[in-house]
Amino acid sequence: MRVRNRETLGFLLSATFVGLAAVRDVYLGGLFQHVPPLAVAVTAFALCSLVFLPLALARDRAGLAALRGNGGRLVWINVTSAVPWLAFFHALRIAEPALVQMIFFGIGPLSMAWIDRLVPGRAAAVPTAAERRLRVGLAAALLVAAGVMIGGLSGLGPQPAGRVAAALALTAGGGLVISLNTVLCRAVNDGGVGPTALLALRFPGAVILGLALAAAHGGLPAVAAPSVVAAVAPAALLLVVLPIYVNQIGISLASPLTVRAVLAAGPVLVFLLQLVERRLPSSPYTLAACVLYAVFAVTAALARRWAIRAAPATGAGLAATAAGR
Repeated sequence: MRVRNRETLGFLLSATFVGLAAVRDVYLGGLFQHVPPLAVAVTAFALCSLVFLPLALARDRAGLAALRGNGGRLVWINVTSAVPWLAFFHALRIAEPALVQMIFFGIGPLSMAWIDRLVPGRAAAVPTAAERRLRVGLAAALLVAAGVMIGGLSGLGPQPAGRVAAALALTAGGGLVISLNTVLCRAVNDGGVGPTALLALRFPGAVILGLALAAAHGGLPAVAAPSVVAAVAPAALLLVVLPIYVNQIGISLASPLTVRAVLAAGPVLVFLLQLVERRLPSSPYTLAACVLYAVFAVTAALARRWAIRAAPATGAGLAATAAGR
């Protein structure tokens, strides 16, 4: 019963994250037309440490000690947090948010078998025939999304080839890295590190990298100026820090299968919020890609769950269960 309660709470938190993330992506997509993405990124990730480090010192000193004692993994968590989030924010500035979220989060399920092999102690699940067919459908949905961007059929209309290529590279590359980050974070959660302690030490690398990129491009005053920080801090706290915290708790409670199934609804929700915002024209091609992805992503998550339940209690079955937990 306790496991079931954890899974239910994780599902609810993941659903809350999807709603918050949809608002975040639509709002930031518009904000980034006027404010440098690095300004929001540096402010948000600095706030993560400033908010959660005192809480972790008060409530989870053991978790902080465990992270400090595993410095190599903590470094990788910082690297795999910084790179995809900075890429994601920049992609929101140059592409349609619904397609950015779809590719960013959608590429993860296709790469999990490869990612599991990179993390010590993770058993790579062997996909069933049905899962392999569904992964082909997932890949097709992502290719449709890429085709919508390349063909100028998104809400942004035709865009320069270099801008489209940059958006695709940022979203696809960032999605692969954030999937690895999710596995690493879940591993330390399973090792007894709570979400508060993890968030306290997860993003210093993102702050350092963001400031370094700003300095390299001569934009440090526009990113670190007190007036800029004060202006973007409320949005950063509510739309970046809070969703990350909610998602971190959801990941620590729910199985990756549940999280993936819930995330599948995100792009459709982003598209609907874009209609409310009215910054971008409605694109039926974007909606079709988002719905196609949602159908295949949810079905693929269900197929994995069925495969785990059907697996016999043998070494192979136990490995499949461990990989899908």
